[in-house]
Amino acid sequence: MSSLPEPFDATPAAADLTPESERWREIATLYPRSPDEVVNLEHGYFSPMALPVQAAYEDAVRYTNAHLSPFLRGERAYRAAATLVTRLAALINAEPHEILLTRSASESMQVLIGQYRALQPGDAVLWSNLDYPAMRYAMAWLEGRRGVRPVELDLSLPLGRDELLARYAAALRDTPGLKLMLLSQVYPANGQIVPVREIVAMAREHGVDVLVDSAHALGQIEVDVQALGVDFAGFNLHKWIGAPPGLGFAYIRASKLERIEPHFGDRDYPEHDIRSRLHAGMPPISAIMATPTALDFHERLGGAAVKGARLAWLRRYWTERVAGLPGLRLLTPQIDAGALAAFTIDGMSARELQAALLQRFGVFTVERSVVSASVVRATVAITTETSELDRLVEGLTVLAREAARGRQAPPA
Repeated sequence: MSSLPEPFDATPAAADLTPESERWREIATLYPRSPDEVVNLEHGYFSPMALPVQAAYEDAVRYTNAHLSPFLRGERAYRAAATLVTRLAALINAEPHEILLTRSASESMQVLIGQYRALQPGDAVLWSNLDYPAMRYAMAWLEGRRGVRPVELDLSLPLGRDELLARYAAALRDTPGLKLMLLSQVYPANGQIVPVREIVAMAREHGVDVLVDSAHALGQIEVDVQALGVDFAGFNLHKWIGAPPGLGFAYIRASKLERIEPHFGDRDYPEHDIRSRLHAGMPPISAIMATPTALDFHERLGGAAVKGARLAWLRRYWTERVAGLPGLRLLTPQIDAGALAAFTIDGMSARELQAALLQRFGVFTVERSVVSASVVRATVAITTETSELDRLVEGLTVLAREAARGRQAPPA
């Protein structure tokens, strides 16, 4: 079994962030190497488990498969879940009774959106076109579910922090009857870090509850629900924490629990118990058992401070090299962003650009919809090498110049 890395000074200044450093070469050996020749720059969907985490997960699968219901219905399984809940609460500066284990950030957010009951017919609910599609759908669904008025904030990219704050301030001021708002902590389309604390404070002044989608935040940036003033948030653990897939959690501030109704009238737990907010059936017990190892690994790397700084360094490495290409539009700011970056090339659709990078240059990215348009997103991991990013830079350079020549060619 692979061992955990030795701990080191958990400040970005103390850590050499370059992939060529001895420290990060050593860490890379604790992750699996893909046998594929394709360069994977879509780590925003699923980042690999480190080998010690994978080993803990495999051990948990074997144990569960051997001991079956006497284990699953017994004290040890209960203690495993309770231990994880305690650690997750500490991770975001919450209390254990404010943590609800789920199977993903999507499920966490659907609990918060679909079961939010402090709405009356005619109230307004707000989200933006940069939020995750499934969450936008759920917010729009509230029109039929609760009789509310759906409002979408149309944000164009690129968008600076001050303009972003101004747009949300105007939406809060100018939307009559607004009671509930969805807010991403990191926009999944372009990786921009959103000033959640400031927007939540503005919303509170207007009597608006905010549901925070932190799917891309946890593990990349520090998340402190007390400092942010957040009452409701959804998380996953398989992106930037590096836990096995199939596990997430929701945070509901204890004083606001009554605003989220029990799940389909659940009676297994009393209404004051957060566990009544999701009846998920069989728990992902193997992931629950292995995730403490992932949290240990995350902490030994230096936590979000070091991981986030390294991810941002890697993202800047390639974005700075393509910033001046003709017709290439970078839609992610160089500051206030982490691992994710979005881009387009004039004259190419996002689908054409994504396909060309894969088929011609062996670089895997993903198309992301922002409602009125689509973009291509590339996402690094802490083990991404600069040689892999050089291949992306080469592909974008060739494609941007080809598209520029096509735009300059006289019509036939």
